[in-house]
Amino acid sequence: MLQTSWGAAGMAVAGAAALLALGLALWSYRRERRRGVLALLCLTRTLALAGLLGLLLQPAVQLQSVTRLPNHVAVLVDSSASMGITEPSGGRRLDLAEAMIKRSSATLDQWRKRRIVDLYRFGASLRGMDPAKAARTPLDPVTQIMAALTELKKRTPRKDLAGVVLVSDGADNGRLAGGTLTAAARTFFSELGAPVHTALAGGGAIKDLAVAELHVDHFAFVRNAVRVEADLLALGVDQPTVTVTLQAAGAVVAQTTVALRPGKTRYRARLEFVPQRVGKFVYTVSLPQLDGEALTSNNQRSFVLKVIRDRIRVLQLCGRPSWDERFMRRLLKRDPNVDLISFFILRTPGDLTSVDSRELSLIPFPTDELFSQELGSFDLVVLQNFNYGPEGIGSYLPQIRAYVDNGGALAMVGGDRSFTSGSYHGTVLAPVLPVRLLRPRADPRRLISVERFKPRVTRQGRDHPILQLAPSREESATLLAGLPPLEGVNLVAGAAPGATVLLTHPSLRARGGKPMPVLATTEAGKGRTLALTTDTSWHWAFLSAGRGGTRQAYDRFWRNAIRWLIRDPELKYLRVIAQTDRVPVGATIKAVVRAYKPDYSPAVGVEVDHEVINLGGGAGGSAGRGKTDDRGELTLEFMPRATGAYRLRAQATLAGRKTAEDAVVLVEPAGPELRQPAARPGLLTAIAAASGGRYLGPTRQLPAELKLLDPRVLQVNWRKDINLWSSWWALLLVVALLGGDWALRRKFGYL
Repeated sequence: MLQTSWGAAGMAVAGAAALLALGLALWSYRRERRRGVLALLCLTRTLALAGLLGLLLQPAVQLQSVTRLPNHVAVLVDSSASMGITEPSGGRRLDLAEAMIKRSSATLDQWRKRRIVDLYRFGASLRGMDPAKAARTPLDPVTQIMAALTELKKRTPRKDLAGVVLVSDGADNGRLAGGTLTAAARTFFSELGAPVHTALAGGGAIKDLAVAELHVDHFAFVRNAVRVEADLLALGVDQPTVTVTLQAAGAVVAQTTVALRPGKTRYRARLEFVPQRVGKFVYTVSLPQLDGEALTSNNQRSFVLKVIRDRIRVLQLCGRPSWDERFMRRLLKRDPNVDLISFFILRTPGDLTSVDSRELSLIPFPTDELFSQELGSFDLVVLQNFNYGPEGIGSYLPQIRAYVDNGGALAMVGGDRSFTSGSYHGTVLAPVLPVRLLRPRADPRRLISVERFKPRVTRQGRDHPILQLAPSREESATLLAGLPPLEGVNLVAGAAPGATVLLTHPSLRARGGKPMPVLATTEAGKGRTLALTTDTSWHWAFLSAGRGGTRQAYDRFWRNAIRWLIRDPELKYLRVIAQTDRVPVGATIKAVVRAYKPDYSPAVGVEVDHEVINLGGGAGGSAGRGKTDDRGELTLEFMPRATGAYRLRAQATLAGRKTAEDAVVLVEPAGPELRQPAARPGLLTAIAAASGGRYLGPTRQLPAELKLLDPRVLQVNWRKDINLWSSWWALLLVVALLGGDWALRRKFGYL
């Protein structure tokens, strides 16, 4: 070793100077013909320059005692969920792996003589393993071999790793989920710096049916066909066919049969169904449970489907052609989201009695088809100045009442053939209307007012979504105040109990002295109804258009009314909003309950009963009660203990009515660990080959002669430096060499 402080540059200059001096000396000897003399001169000059250079560079000798440190052997045991599968030979894969480690105690002890043996368990991450507690350790939800080895590299410096023993079933669902090594994975294992020896845990011919994957959209249109494609896995199944079932709320909605063939393990089943209701629903694709299956929890998989309206179906029945009918029909036909069926009466049976009705009808009025067969397919029925009596529809009024009670929407619009003037007093429809009807009178003119008026907005109407005709409440109030007056109104006895009055007449009074309703709404059974006691709302469109307007007020009014009537999810009084419709098991379900008054202001301090229901019928639900805060909200949190579908239900009394609403959340396995439970020896073989290790197969114990790298790290016990340049004899030797070179050059005539 050299102790000079010149640095690399200084030593390079010194070496170059010595070579230059040697070269000049050799040049000066170019005419020397005596070979012996030439050799002696070159030798003495070389030794003299070397001695001088060595003295300047301060050489030293270092003596030290070193010991090699033991490096590490890492034993990684897979403890993911698939290792809990019971093998045909008996015992879980994890139990087989732990038994193999115990039987290898002699091998481990032999390795410990020269190395440190580290025991780890891994799934999604790497953790130390205590053999005494391994059987009681919960299984991880996923297998990620490369992630575990990456963590091992961080814990163990590269030069300290002698080798890795990986015990697994090879059912990786991380970066090696495909079962083969990509180019990047091969590079990873080759650069690991130590051989990876792999041992297979299990690997027997298991029997299993599994729903591996589902392919379906997250939303669908009501009354439109939905296709569900399911990827199936069949291992060791010896029957010719298997039945695939699609269920919702315990009822079978679709079913198909898949033929199984020898040697084939993957299949795709296609199921189709037509949802009939709007909302969020949980559907489950399931396979039968077979005797001797290694795993039954993967025989079914669920998904949440949001069913929305493709188009809103509206049935419009009009007593006769009018401006009111014309403007509403044009609005509905112009909206691409509305499927309109419109009928209006051109004549009554009392008109032109001398002519056969078949000769005057454009098409027959399809009463039986509409009210007995197709009524349930409509989202909204509009009775616009429509008198049911002359058309022979009276016998179908119970069907319309049942339609509303079961969740349908009904709007009755005024005119001389509507409300009491249309003979609805005393019918089965009267109790579901939001206004109380007057009794029939001898003079029909006493049932209608023809005066012009500007309706007044009630306190409830200011916040109600039907009258939000502008972006803000203030702008809506200004717009409503500036609308043209209406002309004519049906007289009613007042608002029905529980109804919400949005507009009233400025001068007319109902019974009890309260302002007479012009626009009112109510909840009826499971449905909703609306009453507009005038047939001149078209003024808001016609007169506005005449002044250069855009019919904005009219269009928004009726679109808002339709949204409210058909229970647009954004307009419900009680809403349960889940943070997400699917969570992994072990995560917390979070939701917010929002409560509104009938005028849609926040319902503060309302008691809300809430519960979480396991739709699979198992345990794991909860129930409680809370109050809404100053924003009308109540926050819910729940941690499910098992996978499956859960319903979050909230109940509250709003506007005197008990209201319930719910949301559905699907709790899924944390990963795809158990969807494909078969062991993958091919992956373990490829890992061993790429890293320079050895595939051991389903061995009973680890062999002691596995390839392990020798320790490379040295520990210095003591060290001593001996300086050669500082001794007297070294200086004397250099002086002697220089003097000898000078004497020889002088003797042979080179000085």
